Amino acid sequence: MKKCKLSIINSIIAGILICAMLAACGAAEKQNSEITKDQTTAGSVPAISDVAPGEATTEPEQTLPPETEAPETEAPVTEEPEVTEPEVTEPAATEPEVTEPEVTEPAEVVSEALPVHIAQTIIDTAAAQLGVKFESGGSSPEKGFDASGLVYYCVTAAGIDFPRLVKDQVEAGEKIAYSDLSSGDIVYFSAEPGEEASFCGIYAGGGLIVYAPKPGEAVKTANITTGYWTSRFVTGIRPSVN
Repeated sequence: MKKCKLSIINSIIAGILICAMLAACGAAEKQNSEITKDQTTAGSVPAISDVAPGEATTEPEQTLPPETEAPETEAPVTEEPEVTEPEVTEPAATEPEVTEPEVTEPAEVVSEALPVHIAQTIIDTAAAQLGVKFESGGSSPEKGFDASGLVYYCVTAAGIDFPRLVKDQVEAGEKIAYSDLSSGDIVYFSAEPGEEASFCGIYAGGGLIVYAPKPGEAVKTANITTGYWTSRFVTGIRPSVN
């Protein structure tokens, strides 16, 4: 009877121990389940509840993909093209060249010099009278000459119709400027500057004339390039050849 009670007590105690052990295992299993849940959340570890109790659970080795560092690539630096404003060149303003019409005064028409043979006849005739006395109103070597008488004699000797008096002679041919005088022309002077022509001579060229000066003197030559003569010059006459 006592042995039977002891067996029952031992069985109860053993049951209690077994229950305690089971309870302890359940608590441990619960704790492991919570740990497994946490690890699953953190690293995706398989749940412990899938493993039979008592089996050693080996957590699978977590292999992370190798980290590959992306090669650092520097972004190409693209320089912005330099903006150059187009140079504005204003067209050069060129004013049209205004050319004024050249005003040309009509050239003074100067007749040709006397034919050489006529001019030479007049000069030779005058030279032959050098030394002939002055005679008022005279027009021949025999009587003598005054200024217009000597000119009349020499020009008519060359076959030209020419008047006797000074006032008529200055209208009997083409008027010639001092600078255009030529051999054989007749030159007229005034007694005072600015007056009308009162005496004359035969132009022999080179600034010389042959003339009959005044009473008491004879036919001679004179240089008319001096101021006395140029100031008294009236006109030159080129006799008209018939």
